[in-house]
Amino acid sequence: MHSLAAWIFWISFAVTVYVYFGYPLLLGAGLLAPRKGWRRRRIDPFVSIIVAAYNEEAVIEDKIENLLGSDYPLERFEILVGSDGSTDRTEEIVESYAGRGVRLVKGVSRRGKSSIQNAAAAQALGSILVFTDADCLIYPSTLRGAMENFADPAVGLVTGTAAFANSDESAITRNEGLYSRYEAWIRRQESERQLLAAASGSFFAIRRELWKPLDPNLGDDFVLPLQVALQGFRNILDPNVIAWTQLPAGASSMFRVKKRIVTKDLRGLLRHRAILNPLRFGRVAIGLWSHKLLRWLIAYFLCAMLAANLFLLSSAFYQITLTAQVAFYAIALTAAMARNRNLRAPWSIASSFCVVNGAAMFGVFDCLAKRSASQWRPVRYGSPECSSNIKVRPT
Repeated sequence: MHSLAAWIFWISFAVTVYVYFGYPLLLGAGLLAPRKGWRRRRIDPFVSIIVAAYNEEAVIEDKIENLLGSDYPLERFEILVGSDGSTDRTEEIVESYAGRGVRLVKGVSRRGKSSIQNAAAAQALGSILVFTDADCLIYPSTLRGAMENFADPAVGLVTGTAAFANSDESAITRNEGLYSRYEAWIRRQESERQLLAAASGSFFAIRRELWKPLDPNLGDDFVLPLQVALQGFRNILDPNVIAWTQLPAGASSMFRVKKRIVTKDLRGLLRHRAILNPLRFGRVAIGLWSHKLLRWLIAYFLCAMLAANLFLLSSAFYQITLTAQVAFYAIALTAAMARNRNLRAPWSIASSFCVVNGAAMFGVFDCLAKRSASQWRPVRYGSPECSSNIKVRPT
């Protein structure tokens, strides 16, 4: 029993260290794959910008004005707003822009984000489809910059990064902002080394011929990059493509969002599980195992490590490791109980780590138990779950 517990402890520890430190170090050192550039030049393909919306009256006008303010030629793009059964003034606001290249795609009832995206894509005229969230604002140069990447015929999808206007609002948003910078660095490395198989739902563009209708139970910003990779094209992250948005400031809303994302993304990965075979898909498969699948399973490895540690207490070393683990989770619990306090490190970091990995743990369970992801319900400005009403206006 002692030997088995030791094996479980060290395997769990090694996986955790590899996911958070080993994989990024191997990426940065170029040991997994060398960098390979891609061609860029100014091109003006006709672009269809698709915005999925549900009760977005608080933000949809700013969104449309922001897109119309792009320095991309107005005659070379259209905006399609898909309303997923909105019951507020969203559709009325969108229809007021009918004379400016904006079309409303109505959903007669709530069917989910993917379904309304499918309906909008079916009516789109562009050779490039851009998907962007209703609460995200972009710089005027963003659309043109994204299109330049499609000058390389090997590029199938271009994504950007999300920037958060309220990253200093609370301990949760501060830590999520820090985590997002860490995540963006990894994705840039993966992009440069042809490992990338994910996109930012805030803003990404895909060649029309690579688009396939979405399963309502899968997430667009993960399944579409997987399909691009499976078809032999490249996913690119352009660091100059930035979409500004806001984070939910509370731990409970962050937990729900993360759990829903993991549930849908894992379902999508299992649906396309052939891409996990490194003998067929090489570096892309390694990236998915390291960056996605193992990271979603980290909470299970942490639980295994803690449980195994209990059988190893005859050694002073393992007494220390148990004390360290208990102290870490005690700090996280203390921070969670002090929810009204704007705590800083190490309290807030431990709490955020547990929120993210706890959400992944339940997301994995929901996926494997064949539970559906929670209904799409955007958290926007003015929502009780998003305490800031500041609207980002890039210049």
